[in-house]
Amino acid sequence: MILGQPIHRFEEVTSTNAVAMDLCHKGALEGTLVVADAQTQGRGRLGRDWISPSGVNVYCSYILRAGHREWVSWVPLIASIAVVSAIHAKTGLNARIKWPNDVLIEGKKVAGVLAETVSNTGEIQSVILGIGVNVNMSKALLPSSLHFTTTSLSEHVGELIDRNQFLTRLTGELDVQYQKFWNASMSDIIHEYLSISDTIGRRVIAYLPVVGPVDGWADGIELDGSLRLRCLQGDTLIIRSADVVHLRGEEKKRSVFSEERKI
Repeated sequence: MILGQPIHRFEEVTSTNAVAMDLCHKGALEGTLVVADAQTQGRGRLGRDWISPSGVNVYCSYILRAGHREWVSWVPLIASIAVVSAIHAKTGLNARIKWPNDVLIEGKKVAGVLAETVSNTGEIQSVILGIGVNVNMSKALLPSSLHFTTTSLSEHVGELIDRNQFLTRLTGELDVQYQKFWNASMSDIIHEYLSISDTIGRRVIAYLPVVGPVDGWADGIELDGSLRLRCLQGDTLIIRSADVVHLRGEEKKRSVFSEERKI
């Protein structure tokens, strides 16, 4: 199986994840790729909108087979590794990952990942992996509220980038990570993720759904991809889902990673 085959191309969709989900329910094969030139209802993590103007970015979704629960939780994280690798290969830019799967260049968001599961009688059958990359989008296409937090690849390289070539490279990098997960050591993937993490070692605020904001140091990640937060009060929280904000000027590369004790 090779990711990206077959491929379904559209000029405009509500969201590529919605189309991929529908195809999955109709029996689409593992590896199927959905690509659109524009999305009218693009979605990101935590229910946020993903601005998706026509003709400038990459919007795509892949149908992946399900695995054990650790695999499902790691899907968006390995996707972010693939995005970082594709960006570096096509532009030379050194992107980094804000936990769990936002991709940043110089602290501004350039790409995001959304993974959704397809279940049957309580069992996860497939994972729909959506990826959005701001390739050639200008600030004029963004609301002013995002001008200081969002960027595009072309903004940094000073020229337009071929979106089809970028998608081809992204699919190849994702396929490498996908096969690596099933066939290689989990520790290799974890260490690769940590090497390009912009979160681990930083002081952050994690906005938890019930508890609210928690201030502390991002101290490492668990084997299931959860964030380990060392709170200012001294206790440690394991965070599986939260909105994490980096505190500027607060950086301290001190981490003891749980997986290193278990490998």
